[in-house]
Amino acid sequence: MKYSAGAEKSKKDLRDFSYVPDKANWTGGARYKATDIEDQSKVGICTAISMTMNARKATGTKYSADFQYLLQKKYVDGNWDEGSSIRSALQVATKYGLLPEKLFKYKISRKQSYLKYIKQLQAIPEADIKKLLAKCIKIKGYASVPVDRDMMANAIDESEAGLLTRFALGSEWWTEPIQPLRKPQVFISGHAVTTSNYSGGSMRIANSWGDDWADKGTAYHMFKDYAPTEAWIAYYNTETKSLKKQISKKKGVVAKIKKFINKFI
Repeated sequence: MKYSAGAEKSKKDLRDFSYVPDKANWTGGARYKATDIEDQSKVGICTAISMTMNARKATGTKYSADFQYLLQKKYVDGNWDEGSSIRSALQVATKYGLLPEKLFKYKISRKQSYLKYIKQLQAIPEADIKKLLAKCIKIKGYASVPVDRDMMANAIDESEAGLLTRFALGSEWWTEPIQPLRKPQVFISGHAVTTSNYSGGSMRIANSWGDDWADKGTAYHMFKDYAPTEAWIAYYNTETKSLKKQISKKKGVVAKIKKFINKFI
């Protein structure tokens, strides 16, 4: 099966930051397990699933990717076209929050065309959406991370669940058995995943194509040969004490966006 991708490039965010970190560790982060992986199947909702997978890894709560995508299209993107951006997903999670999956009672199938999938989401009554919004859990904030090996490695060390990243896809992503990810030979589209851990110059991603893809839903790539087009870090409620500690010591990623983070603590 060829999976739908569905990630657009994010517009530049005012919270973009650059800093000179200490040299990153050689290894770090935590690899995603097969039980952490979701499957977007035939619809391009990778940005929503990457967001909810990341949040689940950080907090231990499973969130509804379908409701997340509904909010992205309805309140941030302003259209119902296939594809969204990581920034849209983060904006929804910050402004509206994430809905625990157990509270989403609608049976939405991803094993059909995107048009039919969207019609299912659009059929949810406005009154129900408002009730569910009241039960959503907001994240603390987010920031974009420069696409640089050491900067991303440091951000992964400071994160709870890795970085949300966007890649340009080529046909090699669908080869079986999958080879270590390499620079696309034929550009197909953009795709959002989580960069979860690193070892030397290689980084491992957690994908949203099910746990039977590649190595239990994950694969690695050499950063110098195949880097993402953008990277983002999300801050969750579980990290509040850590954030305050980092700010007080003026260390790490958080110290560089102190004013922004303080708005959410």
